Amino acid sequence: MALIIGLVFFFAVGYFAYNIGQCVAKFSRLNKIINQKIFGVGFLGFYIYFVVTNQQAIVDAFMAPLR
Repeated sequence: MALIIGLVFFFAVGYFAYNIGQCVAKFSRLNKIINQKIFGVGFLGFYIYFVVTNQQAIVDAFMAPLR
């Protein structure tokens, strides 16, 4: 059950990171130079990088209430 909740949260925040990257491109008008989907993928990559590098701390924080 905890794995399902964790995966849903991971994908939901990943989708948010993708969308916020596109919004940043649109509001800063950088989408005139570079496609805004590239910004979305960049923000998604940035999110995945931080999840992978801080994986142990995230698992500890997620499992703490279940102990």
